[in-house]
Amino acid sequence: MTDLKLKEDERLDKLLIDDLELIQNPNYFCFSLDAVLLANFVNPKEADLVLDLGTGNGIIPHLIQAKFKTKQVYGIDIQAELIDMAKRSAEYNNLEDRVEFREVDLKEAVESFGRESFDYIVSNPPYLKKGSGRINPEDSVAMARHELKCDLEDVIRVSSQLVKYGGKVAYVYRTQRLAELLALLADYNLAAKRMRLVYSRKDSNANLFLLEASKGGGVGLEVLPPFIIYNNQGNYTEQIKEIYYPEGNG
Repeated sequence: MTDLKLKEDERLDKLLIDDLELIQNPNYFCFSLDAVLLANFVNPKEADLVLDLGTGNGIIPHLIQAKFKTKQVYGIDIQAELIDMAKRSAEYNNLEDRVEFREVDLKEAVESFGRESFDYIVSNPPYLKKGSGRINPEDSVAMARHELKCDLEDVIRVSSQLVKYGGKVAYVYRTQRLAELLALLADYNLAAKRMRLVYSRKDSNANLFLLEASKGGGVGLEVLPPFIIYNNQGNYTEQIKEIYYPEGNG
């Protein structure tokens, strides 16, 4: 790893895989379990070109590269400060030749990369509509949680434009908007092929889902066994431990 000088309020967090560490700043949106779940749900091939839409501080590209050793993973975000953190993390982890971050508005991504440039696209989009819920006073956090700069249709449309025919897209999202997401996938020639519901506890309602779709794919959706985060004692389940501690550090 290269030398690193952290900026004010920044910290290094271990990712518990391949000795990777990620720069985070509590004044900006820090990665959550949702991103980790998505990175462990996707299944790109080693030769795939992968893009993360709205990458934040780069957690998903780092995890995808570590787990799948993919040829190249790109991450884009509209926030310069987050892209700066992501780039410095990649350099610190000596991954800058395999993980690349760019400050790009999602709505301009097709102009930046060209149509059908990627084999696999992932995204952890903002969950909340612009007029719903309390908007966080921190702009960075607000943009990550609310549809202030892009909405769900923007994410689906751009995914369809950027992914190759036969390529795949994958998202983590709130179950309250599952029907909306499925309808948008159909509108943009993306067929849902694999889904997993995420539960806080086995006796609770699902609050998140993970979904993979294929561009131009036929009908047929595989629903995987449920993913449960906490056991009856309030501790992480073995399912969580397997992805959080892939090298047996738990």
